Amino acid sequence: MLSMTFTSLSIFPALWAVNLGVVVPLALSCLVLVAVIPAAAWRGRLNVPVYALLLFASAFVAFIVSKLAGTESIHGTIIGIVLSFIFFLLVAAAAGSFFGIFFYRQPTDNSSPSVGDQGVSSAVPAMEKDQQ
Repeated sequence: MLSMTFTSLSIFPALWAVNLGVVVPLALSCLVLVAVIPAAAWRGRLNVPVYALLLFASAFVAFIVSKLAGTESIHGTIIGIVLSFIFFLLVAAAAGSFFGIFFYRQPTDNSSPSVGDQGVSSAVPAMEKDQQ
């Protein structure tokens, strides 16, 4: 097992540079975002235009944040790491919104009219006959 670890590290030298204290929380928070947004769409919390707006807005802001994080003066600093973290969360929100559009379910309204609503006449007389 130990030899396999050293072999994989020698094949992929980038694994030596991985900061697991940053990568693991970032990956977990991105996975949570990608799962929570479609779950809310499945329950019909928002509508499709809102998910599309969230998709495009988060992708646009992620593009701006990526340009800021990649500048020469910020690259490699604490601010750069924070901006990269924000970038990945925005991309996860965009991906979650994309999946949310596909998992969206129209909410059903199975509520019966309340006692106060029975005295109100409808604008269409035919609907008034159907309610009785």
